Amino acid sequence: MNVFNVVDYADQQFGTIINGRRVTIRLRYNATSDRWSFDLSIDNLPVLTGRRVVTGVDLLAPFDLGLGAIFAYAATPGAAPDRAALPAGTVLLVQASEDEIAAAVAA
Repeated sequence: MNVFNVVDYADQQFGTIINGRRVTIRLRYNATSDRWSFDLSIDNLPVLTGRRVVTGVDLLAPFDLGLGAIFAYAATPGAAPDRAALPAGTVLLVQASEDEIAAAVAA
């Protein structure tokens, strides 16, 4: 499981390796909706753009990208992924592999 370090910038980009693939994530904050949006590139090719970050929703679920799941988790119960929560860590952006998901479901 990977927990991404979100910093206090309204537009940020970072990369990692997931299942041997180079993954780039861009997060942008929208002040009007008080929400973050998520863009994803795999091996330098844009795959997803503008997905709204919502607590408990797998951002990758409909797409079968072979990367497991990426979702916002409320580390503080009831927290929403607003401007302060992601940088403060009260909401975490997490990636879990298919095996980790299966183990959590079985438990």
